[in-house]
This record gives sequence, C-alpha cells and structure tokens, in this order.
Amino acid sequence: MTEHARSDDGARIRPFPFQADIADAFTDPETSQLSVRKSSRIGYSTILQCFVAWRIAHDPARTLIYQPTIDDAEKFSRDDLDPVLQWAVVRKVATFKPRHADNQIRAKRYKGGWIQIKGANSPKEFRRVTADDVFLEECDGYPWATKEEGDPARLAFKRNLTSPRRFSAAGSTPKVKGFSRIDALFEQGSQEFRYVPCPHCGHVQTLVFGDGTGAGIRWEPKEHPTRAWYQCEQGCEIDEAEKPWMDENGEWRAHNPIAFPRHRSFHIWAAYSQHPGAAWLEIAREFMEVRKDPNLLRTWVNQVLGEAWAERGEAPEWQRLYDRREKSMRLGTPSAKAGLLIGAADVQRGGGGRIDLDVWAFGPAGRREFVERIEVFGSISDKATWKKLDEQISRTWSTEDGRSLRLARVAIDSGDGENTMEVYSWARRHPGFAMAVKGRHAIAANQPIGAPSWQDVTVNGRKLKKGVRLWNIGTSMLKLELFGDLEKDKPVDGEAYLDGYVYLPDGTTDEWIKQLVAEELRMIRLRSGGFRREWHKVRDRNEALDNAVYARAVAFSLGVDRWRDLDWQKARGDFTKPNAVAERQVAAAEKKADALRADIQSQRMSDSRTVSSPRAKKQNPFTSNRRR
Repeated sequence: MTEHARSDDGARIRPFPFQADIADAFTDPETSQLSVRKSSRIGYSTILQCFVAWRIAHDPARTLIYQPTIDDAEKFSRDDLDPVLQWAVVRKVATFKPRHADNQIRAKRYKGGWIQIKGANSPKEFRRVTADDVFLEECDGYPWATKEEGDPARLAFKRNLTSPRRFSAAGSTPKVKGFSRIDALFEQGSQEFRYVPCPHCGHVQTLVFGDGTGAGIRWEPKEHPTRAWYQCEQGCEIDEAEKPWMDENGEWRAHNPIAFPRHRSFHIWAAYSQHPGAAWLEIAREFMEVRKDPNLLRTWVNQVLGEAWAERGEAPEWQRLYDRREKSMRLGTPSAKAGLLIGAADVQRGGGGRIDLDVWAFGPAGRREFVERIEVFGSISDKATWKKLDEQISRTWSTEDGRSLRLARVAIDSGDGENTMEVYSWARRHPGFAMAVKGRHAIAANQPIGAPSWQDVTVNGRKLKKGVRLWNIGTSMLKLELFGDLEKDKPVDGEAYLDGYVYLPDGTTDEWIKQLVAEELRMIRLRSGGFRREWHKVRDRNEALDNAVYARAVAFSLGVDRWRDLDWQKARGDFTKPNAVAERQVAAAEKKADALRADIQSQRMSDSRTVSSPRAKKQNPFTSNRRR
C-alpha cells in the first residue's frame, strides 16, 4: 500500500495506522477469515483493492468478490477494480487489454489466477465456481435468501471450502440489529477494538460518541456547533489535531481472544478516521441535523457509528421511567399545561371482572401526561359495574392552577371477543362521547385512527342493525411513536422539554409503568427467507400500553395535532373575549372607517364621471367650407 498503491489522481496512498494493521491481517498465513464491521469513511474498500493488486503481483489466486447486486458488481469492476489493474506494480506482471477475452467486465484473467465479480441477488452466481479467496462486500445489503437455496453469504463462503489455501473476508456497514450479517460475523471472530492513548494523561481507551455524561465527542454551541473536542475518560479535553498521534500509538485489542488469529474481526467507526469529512466537528454537526428524525438517525448510526440500528419499538427500561417521574406533578391532578382530558378503558373478565380506566391529559407541542388509573371492579355482565364506570367518567378533575376539566372522550377496547357486546351496549348509551375501538396490529396500518364502521348490537336479546360505530386504531405506529417519546430524556440545567415528551407524575406505580412498556417489536424470520416485524408481550399485563395508545388515537381524531396556540389557550380558558364596551368601541371605529372609505370611493366615481371639454373637430378639406 505505501509503496505501490495510487489514488484516482495518481497520488501515492498513505494508509492510517489502523488501516495498516487491518491490511496486514489480510496476508497473515494464520488468518483464514477476516470480518470488518465498519462505518463509512474508513477506507476498507481501499484495503481490499490493495490486496487484490498484491495477489496479482506476488501471490496469484482464484478470487471471488460478491457485491449486493449484479449492477453493483459491474460498477465495482469499472470504478474500483479497473483503476487498480493500471497500477505500475500490476502492469509489470499482467496486462489487461481492452476488448480482450481475459478482460471482461466481471471476469479478469491473468497468469496463475483470475478475478470474478458477482452479484448476490442471483442464485446462478453461486454455482459451478470454486475459488481460493471469497470477499463479501456490504453483505448486510444482500437479499435474505436466494429463492430456495438459502442465505447468500453462507453460499458464498462455501465457494472456497475445497481450496487448500482458502481465505474469506467480509466488510460491511451494519443495518438492523438482530438481522445483521456483519454483526454476527464480528461476534464469531476476535472482536478487536482500537485502543488509543490520551495525549495528556496517557490513559488508553476506545473512542465512543458518548451520551454527554462521560467520555465522548463534545461540542459547542449545542445547536450549531463551531468547535468540537474529545472528552477523555479521565476528564482531559483532546483536540482534533492530536488524533494522528493517538492513532499512531494505538493498538488493536481482542475481546474474544480465543478466535485469534484464525478469525480476526474488527470494529472501526468514523471518529478514528483522519479524512476531513470525518472530523469530530463534522460528526457532531451531522448528529444535530438528524437527531429528531428516526429515519435519518438510523442512517447516521449505521454510516457514522458503524453500529446496527436497534428498532425504536424496543420498550424503554421501566426503571429509568420510574426514576424520571416528575416530582412537581401529583397523581390525579392535571398540570397547568393540560388542555384536554381523554379517557381510555380496558375490560378484563378474569379475576371477578375489572375495568381499567386511564386518564390522559394532552397539551401543546405534542406533549402528554398521565393523570391517574381508575379501577372499576365487578362482573362485566352486571349492569351495576357499568354504572360505576358511568360515575367515574362524569367526574370533574381540578388542575394544579385551579381550573376544572372533564373528559372530552372515552375510548373503550372491544377487541377481545369476550366482552364485545357489553362494550357495544355501553358505548351505545353514550353516543358522541364513548368510542368503541379495536386495535389493528399490522405494521402497514399507518393511520392512527380510521373511519368508523357500523356494527350490529344485541341488546336484551334483540339484534339491532347498525347499533354502534366501531373505530379501528393503528396500534403499531402509535406504539412506535409512544416508545420514541418515552426514550426522550428529562431536560437538565433549565432546558425546555422536548416536543412529544411524556410526563409521568410522582406517585405513578412501578406496576403501571411496567404495563406501559410491556411489549417489544421483534423481527420474525419467515420461511421464505424474509422477515416481518411483530409486537410481542414481555409481561402478562399490558393494559396501560393499550390505554395510552387508544387515548392518543382519540386525541388525534379531535385534531390536537393541528391545534394552534390560540386553540390551546381557549381549551385552557386562557383566551378572554373583549368585553361589551370594547366591542361597541371597535364596532363604532369600524363603522366610521367604513363610512370614510365609502366617501372616498364616491368622490373617485364622481371625478371619473366629470366630462371634459370636447376637442375641436378636425375639418375635412374636401367637404368643409375651407376649400372655398
């Protein structure tokens, strides 16, 4: 690499120290497999190009390079491989002539060996070929299965099983946690991380992005950074200019030494790179741009941190939520920010019967707060139980600033099949106030709440056509939204609460919080080789989660996402209409202004009708007396 490799502009390539150590592993005779879990901007493709050139010049072999698709394979051949074949060190031993049978787009032959570039999206690319080297490029981008033949990565690695000098390597940016091939390969290998010393105290550590409380990248100002540095584990501030020295004196350390040196696996991310685009300041700026958008943040985690993305649907830890409860908020008392109360009820027939009613308050900027849990005990088939529920939903709640709020709507779950008719009958008695709802768990259901459908109801043995309306709720997207909001940390140092923050008042029980995070989103592998995301319960009781989702759907149906500040002021009673005297004064002023405008308009019309003196008529010399 240092002597013969060239960049596109012909300049000599100078590998960074961490790149050199990875490159040396390619030619270590004791290493038969190598895996690199990486971010972008760390030069792995350059290492692979240099190894191919080294093979041609010094140790010819049969080389297979797999790209995610055939199109990617052709682009790699033209843009990455063909320039390498023109390096002086390669041309000394092999000449690749244009339009020659030994120099095809995806197949190159030279004395003693060959190179083939294939696409992992075609089953025929894995047949009738045996190689010495097998390289997987961006293997997390491969399809999950090639029809009925299995995982493309496994099929590719089988291409060199019979070679006496076999060598396999994979390098990729990870994608989804739990379904990342490079993650799995990294865990099977030596799990090597780059340790670098602090230039001030000498403490050896790995570089991490950090969370703002310990080691990691720091920047200022917060919103639009103009300066960034690295915070050492011992508290030292490390400047970007000291990064080359740190890498020069760094080393790779294996966390799974039992696999060393047979299968060496490396993790490297952008903070180690000395490319200008990977400066710590650039990393901080990119994070600030994407932090609020889960889709953009996912790409940043993959491409900058070199880590697999964990779905936001994974439930937050209940203990963290329990510890972050608002000490200034009391259970059962809506805060001064509350402008709308929504109730959501879940019906349980077991244990003698119980209806769990959760009350939620909604406010500006998408923020919401849990108010309280009300339990109504009694047989679900007993009318007295439903009368108790009637008493609870007719209550008035006093806010901490002295206002009185009542429930605007109540959603009640009718989807369990056992209590459906009782729920329908109760909702029918409260038209326009009680909403019978049913969750739709399909991930593709991207509507918070759909249009209602009429359902038949049986009351006292009599069937009523179109007796009640049923509302379908898109629970999956609302759970993703809720868990994303629950992940937001409580602000410190007087900072404002983030939009969408979920307040949990002091006194909220640990059992209720456990119910709120009682499900997680899992990836389910299908027989076809694909995968599907499904929600799975991690605890028996999940009533708090269901109620939170239903309350949010009802609030959405009332249009709170479109409410302006003026709408919230009216909801809280902060908006005061002008008194009668002021109204009369405004009306009189407007009437006077209208009269003045009418006078001006009348004057303009009068002026336009004024007839000016007629111009003298031009005489015709042939008809007038002037000709005489």
